[in-house]
Amino acid sequence: MAGEPSAKQILLGADGARIGVSLSNSDVEITYQLSAYDPSHCAVYLVLGTRREIGSAVVPFLRGEEGSTVFLPFKADLFLRVSGKEKSCIERRWTKWKWTDPAPSSACQATFADGTLTFRVPRSEFSGATADCIIYAKDLSQNEGWGALLGCSDATAHTGTGDKYISHYLELNLRATGSELVTGRARLDGGGSKIRIYQTLVRLFGNTNETRKQNGDIAENGVGKFDDINDTALRSLKESGFTHLWLTGVLQQATATDYSKVGQPADDPDLLKGLAGSPYAIKDYFDVCPDYAKDPAKRLDEFKALLSRIHQQGMKALIDFVPNHVARSYNSDIQPEQNFGTRGNGGAGDDPSLFFSPMNNFFYLRKDAGGPPLHLPTYKDGRAVSPTCKAVAALYERRNKDSGGHRLPLQFCDGFFDGEKEHGKVTGNNKASWAPDINDWYETVKLNYGFDFTDPNKGVREYPNANAPDKAIPDTWKKMDSVIAYWQGLGVDGFRCDMSHMVPPEFWNWLIARARSRHADVVFVGEAYDNDPAKVTGVDPVISQLHGGKSNVMLYLLDAGFNAVYDDPTYRALKKIYEGPAWANDIDDARPDDFIFENSLRYAENHDEVRLAAKKQWGDHGMKVGVPVSAILYGLSRGSIMLYSGQEVGEPAQGIEGFGADDARTSIFDYWSMPELVKWVNGHKYDGGRLSNDQKELRAFYSRLINLIGEPAFRDGICMPLNAINRDNPNYGRMSKEQASGHWLYGFVRYDPLTSQTFIVAVNLNPATALKDVQIQLPADFLKSLGLSGGDPQKEVTIKDRLNVPPLADLKLNLGYLQDAGVPISEIPPLTACYLELKTE
Repeated sequence: MAGEPSAKQILLGADGARIGVSLSNSDVEITYQLSAYDPSHCAVYLVLGTRREIGSAVVPFLRGEEGSTVFLPFKADLFLRVSGKEKSCIERRWTKWKWTDPAPSSACQATFADGTLTFRVPRSEFSGATADCIIYAKDLSQNEGWGALLGCSDATAHTGTGDKYISHYLELNLRATGSELVTGRARLDGGGSKIRIYQTLVRLFGNTNETRKQNGDIAENGVGKFDDINDTALRSLKESGFTHLWLTGVLQQATATDYSKVGQPADDPDLLKGLAGSPYAIKDYFDVCPDYAKDPAKRLDEFKALLSRIHQQGMKALIDFVPNHVARSYNSDIQPEQNFGTRGNGGAGDDPSLFFSPMNNFFYLRKDAGGPPLHLPTYKDGRAVSPTCKAVAALYERRNKDSGGHRLPLQFCDGFFDGEKEHGKVTGNNKASWAPDINDWYETVKLNYGFDFTDPNKGVREYPNANAPDKAIPDTWKKMDSVIAYWQGLGVDGFRCDMSHMVPPEFWNWLIARARSRHADVVFVGEAYDNDPAKVTGVDPVISQLHGGKSNVMLYLLDAGFNAVYDDPTYRALKKIYEGPAWANDIDDARPDDFIFENSLRYAENHDEVRLAAKKQWGDHGMKVGVPVSAILYGLSRGSIMLYSGQEVGEPAQGIEGFGADDARTSIFDYWSMPELVKWVNGHKYDGGRLSNDQKELRAFYSRLINLIGEPAFRDGICMPLNAINRDNPNYGRMSKEQASGHWLYGFVRYDPLTSQTFIVAVNLNPATALKDVQIQLPADFLKSLGLSGGDPQKEVTIKDRLNVPPLADLKLNLGYLQDAGVPISEIPPLTACYLELKTE
């Protein structure tokens, strides 16, 4: 190699694989020791993210060549392969939204010598100062030519679990030398730790007003402010283990509250759900809700001050990004040149005569289909029918009585909206009708990303994709990129993306790459549901061939760069245990591909789901049911976790708030406060002064749990389920008259090969019965991975419960007992979880 070299040797992998990296002025040289394998059976792969292209996290696979699928923790654009039967380095490049066919590389080289493989890649292949790297091997003589994953630059990827998701990678710094040349990175680390999100609706969090009048306005029921989220509150959340704060409902939404004094008048009540308004009917993507500012004219300044406080406490801030739809009254005062339906720089606006055009921001209703005008489901037969229209009329009547005879102007509902009396738009949930239903998202309109959702074959894609890479970037894509750039510029660290599966994944690939070019660690969390008929999958030929061409939409979103996507299946599986019919054994059936499993955001509550402590929900067992449910969900994988504000103190969401019905959910539409959380807020002292002892114990439990899952076994380790191998074990929590085990007891192992930290998790989901004399048998491959197969049977093993105070288990036993009988637990009380750390001498 020419020039002054710099080099670093790294020992990675459970098999002791050694990787060397050297730089010169002209080349990057990566060596990989193959002494443990037969080169004639092996193929070795070097996958690089050189930042020349957007790239893909799902590498190509062919039987007998690449072998079965491998998922990466970054988006790669250069794939190199060499095997014992090949004379040259074979490459595939990510170009124009897909991988090229395999071909001999004209630039890169690979050679075998003395059991070591050397890849040499010209520095000209790299477009930036850093590059991402994964190197791994496969034995293609196994698994009918699909291969078995062998040595890898991440020890967690080949420990006998079948895990094909490589969670860690090497970042090459092409400007560095010595020890700084290569650093280890993880897809999920969020700056070095597992992402743990506290979700809070700003409207509710700091609101200590306890009037709680049904359909009360802001003056009657109060509202939380940015300033309420003070240093004391943030310090408490940080100490509870949270790394990110999701400030739900920050963006300015349509509302019945009049801020005309600062240029923000109230909206037409026909467009509203709730007096406060839906936080997902965005009125201005570039502004924040004036409700939350002490001085509404300085609302952005007060929001930036909150961001500063969050950062000073060592946490990061997420806000909503709502790409699929906007409020019907959308109009940006901050950046009017970015308004939808218009073009900046004097360009033409949307053509409303066309239902679909990639140049339009909206979908426009055809005039031969029952309109115009648009008829909203808020007014019928001469009277208001929507709860909000009724509430607005009552509100104005109350105010007129207090006005000393000077009647205030009354905004009546009439079922019409002036902005769509001539040109109607498709409703946000894909309802192409001049008369949306009361159950539709009638307050919103759908945005157009160049995908015609009405095409029965889903074939109209007027945007760049693998089948048509040279299509123009739609205008909506560009405007959305300006939204993300704006908030990044103000200091926002990431985005929770609403209904992200309803937007083409190619858009996300393009958008997230642009966002990461501005800030490499920006977080994207996707609310997504694969079972939604409105989902939009991509046309990447590699992903499309998975599962017989029926790929989970989550694969497309994670491949596009999302840090995490919602784990609805596991949440539903757990809920069915209490609402029937289901067993704990069924939880494993909800586990998808490794890539999805390890990159899922798990939650026991959020603003769309019912409260754990709500009446007639989760078996009606009260707030304590959150202990076993959260212990399972939060500990399952390397993925992110989320706790919803109020969950930690057993918020029950009881009663009707206004538009929010008595539906076991805390309303996101109304001015309200949370009766149990207010006791913790305690006049903004955030000391829990009014909580009961049970609530204090519950909050302390969540704090221990959330801090614990930040440790290596849960942050970086693998998950081994235990229910399947214990199904025939009568001491695995089997109840009377049951023929198999695993109804109420769920267990799994979390093990980090790099640090050897090991936890055995055992959870009793039963609401009334303690499980006694439990024996948890451990899988042979787990014992082998830990080096606990064979060996001295008298070797001492210590096991201690680190979740409960006092611990439910604190024992020492010898290795022979562990191998033969497993882990003993004398008793697991009802609705209780144990996190047992296992250590050997």
